[in-house]
Amino acid sequence: MGNEGSSFSPHSLLNKSDIEKLRQTFPKSAPSHLWPPWTSVFDPNTLNLIEKGLCDSSGKLSFQNYQQLAGDMLKAGVDEKLNFLIKISQTKKEDVTSESIKQAVLKIMVAFAELHKVTKKFPFSTEKDLNDLSESIVHDLVFPSQKRKATFSKDPEVNSIDADDLEKWFLNQPLLETAMKDVFNYCFQISVPQPSNLTPIIPRDSKTSLSMQQVLFLNSALPHEFRSIWRPLFNTEIHGESFSKLVGAIPNQGPTLVIVWDKTGNVFGGFAASSWKVGPKFYGKQENFLFHLHPKMNIYETTPFNTNYQYFNLKQKTLPNGLGMGGQFEYFGFWIDSEFGLVKTSPTCSTYHSAPLGELDGQIRNLEVWGVGEEEEKEEGMKSVLDMDPEAQAVLEMMGKTFHSKAIREVDQAEEEKKKQDARHGDEGFQDSDN
Repeated sequence: MGNEGSSFSPHSLLNKSDIEKLRQTFPKSAPSHLWPPWTSVFDPNTLNLIEKGLCDSSGKLSFQNYQQLAGDMLKAGVDEKLNFLIKISQTKKEDVTSESIKQAVLKIMVAFAELHKVTKKFPFSTEKDLNDLSESIVHDLVFPSQKRKATFSKDPEVNSIDADDLEKWFLNQPLLETAMKDVFNYCFQISVPQPSNLTPIIPRDSKTSLSMQQVLFLNSALPHEFRSIWRPLFNTEIHGESFSKLVGAIPNQGPTLVIVWDKTGNVFGGFAASSWKVGPKFYGKQENFLFHLHPKMNIYETTPFNTNYQYFNLKQKTLPNGLGMGGQFEYFGFWIDSEFGLVKTSPTCSTYHSAPLGELDGQIRNLEVWGVGEEEEKEEGMKSVLDMDPEAQAVLEMMGKTFHSKAIREVDQAEEEKKKQDARHGDEGFQDSDN
């Protein structure tokens, strides 16, 4: 490189192939500014800060510094990544605050969103959701040692952050670390970036009201084995406001995300680690959680107080009829009534460490249910919706649910009965001939 000189020292973590690939993308004459793909993902202010760190004494971008940054961002440890965040936050190490780190995180998440726009993997983003996601990532710096339930209604605090606390925080932020890796893989182009499972594969023709940041936030909270694929199961904008269609769509589908938009602007829901099944009892797993997507992005994990993780029942005279997660009868974390359109939440929930999710008595504006992970193979003999109690089945029929498979089952049963009758008649004829 023109401004490299004879004292070039390769980064200790980069191999010869890495250096050669970097050389191929670095301009032959030393540039003054970064180039695409850098300019397609980073905002001008952040670009300027990165360029200042890459310039040599002549004011040109140095290949020596460029490959050093590549090694630090792609292959080095926590310290180098924290140094980069501090640099783009425009503060000194001794002056780092929770707010300055939040601004640095926001710049990374904006770059990650722009990356997905360029690659057309998930184009829909909002400025509010970018800000909310960044605030969620730095929550433990803003409110150290406080649960999200307790801080839900609090205004952010600005705290001075020392090096040890910053390192501990970063080690607990795999979402941020992976986003940084994806962004710099794209910018440096050393290797073909391996797609991370930050954003799942979603069918292109799927309709959703979720932004990219909301999908990213929820997916990062799921157990790893369920992050790769999201399968659309139910959406009121497609299937209408019908509890019977919900009942027909979500049982026996494996783990699911239930997302509610209410008419006052709250967005919330829950992750159900167990397949939904119709019945009069609570069930589920400790891996379940509730969440907020608006006005804040929070995950609320289970408590040790009870195992009332999820509940799904149909019209019975003495028990609640609808879908709920957490708490107890009449005091669910959230409750979708079988009289579709009504959604209730409780001020507190004994099953999850959750803040009030929405209105005590709210109305649904939109509802989506997604199956997460590969579709489960149905076990032989698994019960279908048709195997529920007769009263519940009758209620579904009254609500307009047509059981196509029920008709097929009845035909099969009729044919089977006819075969038995024919066999009996045949046996009688055989006995007569013997006589």
